[in-house]
Amino acid sequence: MQPNRSNIGLLILTLLMGAGIFFIFWGDEEVNWSEHYKEDVKDPYGTYVIQNLLKNYFKNEAFLVLEDSLNQALPIDSTGLNYIFIGEATYLDSIDNEAILDFVSGGNTAFIASKTIPFELFEQIYADECPDFFWDDYESFNDSLVTLNFKHPNLKTDTGFQYKYYRFGEVVDYDWSYIDSKIFCEEDFTFIELGYINQSTPNFAKAIYGDGAFYFHTTPIAFTNISLLEESGLEYTHKIFSHLVEGTIYWDQFSRIPENIGRSRNQGGSQNINKESPLRYILSQPPLAWAWYLLLSLALLYVIFRAKRKQRIIPILEQNTNTSLEFIGTIGRLYFLQNNHRKLALQKMTLFLGFVREHYHIPTKDLNETFVNQLVAKSEIPKPTVDKILLIYQNIKKASSISENTLIDFHHEMERFYKNCK
Repeated sequence: MQPNRSNIGLLILTLLMGAGIFFIFWGDEEVNWSEHYKEDVKDPYGTYVIQNLLKNYFKNEAFLVLEDSLNQALPIDSTGLNYIFIGEATYLDSIDNEAILDFVSGGNTAFIASKTIPFELFEQIYADECPDFFWDDYESFNDSLVTLNFKHPNLKTDTGFQYKYYRFGEVVDYDWSYIDSKIFCEEDFTFIELGYINQSTPNFAKAIYGDGAFYFHTTPIAFTNISLLEESGLEYTHKIFSHLVEGTIYWDQFSRIPENIGRSRNQGGSQNINKESPLRYILSQPPLAWAWYLLLSLALLYVIFRAKRKQRIIPILEQNTNTSLEFIGTIGRLYFLQNNHRKLALQKMTLFLGFVREHYHIPTKDLNETFVNQLVAKSEIPKPTVDKILLIYQNIKKASSISENTLIDFHHEMERFYKNCK
């Protein structure tokens, strides 16, 4: 008996309608609106376009993707090279931190576009340039539309370059990061303002380090796929990367972490997360997520039925050390040998504030009454002792030089704090 042609046609029509409904209602799930900066997808906030543009940015020069830690991948015995990172935040452990510092100081360029920057990296570049300003992290403000522009007249345009943040195709408010202008000392030429957000707020800067330079940019979404759809976005990006040196480009896709983890680490949070988990993408895709949960269920059943198997000894991980404090201590000993009592006192205050951030998780940007009350409550040190430390410090800042007795008094007050704090 031959099948009825009308039934076959009805079946084909039903399948086509089902496929159409599937793509209408489920097709949008393929568009990932999260700010992930992945280079292998064409999502709005991926970096597929910019990576492909940079691959051909310098003719006859290599474009290398870093898939391992900077300590393993960055060369330190070559010059005229470029390192590029674009993401919400970057993770650098103490070894990677030294690797990128050695890379730049040897005569290379590092471009880091992120919404927050590792404290350990920035602190060593910043050092003692502005002793009256304590840097914590990038600041931010909330808005739906901003205008980016350059300081140099050859790069600056009359209207600037406008950027919006889209979520599921709609313009929404966004936290735009920027660099506190206090970091640019009047007499200092190590840090140089190169670009602004909304006419006057710095978002692009150059930091000279050794024989090379760091370029810090606080608006990474300017380099994502959706921002490069417009000609103005391409023009802005071209002007940004005109600051690179002509040479090999090292693209870092290994060190990305979410912004909240990066800022948490700067405030003394978890130190154990070294990169974004691969599960983030798996769990964002429903079919992969179900496969992952099924795999976990099978693994759990295996463990239950093989509960008597031997488990290998879990090694004890050594606690991370804060090498930035060792650096500050070394500088302090140098000032001591030079009899520079004021500089030594300022370094002791830097160590003291680092101790407060690490042990009590208290921001140290504003040394006001709120800071004093929080420190007194958490350290259980009498308020007069804390007030005296801050009073002596304020007097030291105002003075061009101090006596040895003032330094000794300052030291004794801090030692009293360290010996009695909880």
